[in-house]
This record gives sequence, structure tokens and C-alpha cells, in this order.
Amino acid sequence: MQSKQSKRTKNIEKIITSFSKMHKLPRTLIRFGVYISLSLYVIGTVLVILSNTVLTYDQYFDMVSKETVKVSFILAAEAVIGGVIMDYVFRR
Repeated sequence: MQSKQSKRTKNIEKIITSFSKMHKLPRTLIRFGVYISLSLYVIGTVLVILSNTVLTYDQYFDMVSKETVKVSFILAAEAVIGGVIMDYVFRR
């Protein structure tokens, strides 16, 4: 069990050092992309809660609020993947 924990710790340290070596533009893209996706996630979650508790049921409002939550995850993935690819291209 101890060896698994130390391997995970080493892998996490590798990831952290890799991200700290990134160029400024891809790191900024990842940071702001995650901020925007987090804000969309919060907005979508609030809309889902309002749709299910306070407001009267509307099929379209429910669909839009759930899709907002889904899009927030997609946006976060695109920002991270795009930032990593940009950093890879800039290093070459």
C-alpha cells in the first residue's frame, strides 16, 4: 500500500512540474477556461435547482439548465486540451 501511494505522489509531482514549465499563454488559457467553465457550472446548477424546486416546471427551461451544466464540462476539457496542445506546438 505504501508503494502505491508513493507512486501516485511521484506521478502527481511530475504533472505539477510539467504544468509549471508551460508557457504563459497556454497556462493563461487553461486558467481562464477553467474559471469560465466553473462559472457556467454554478449558473447551470442554480438553474437546475430552481427548476426542480421553486419555479413551475417548464420542459425547455429544464433542458437548457441541464445542457448548461454539460457544456461547462465540455468547455473545461477543451480549454485544458487546447492549452496542452498549444504548449506542445510552441515548444517545437
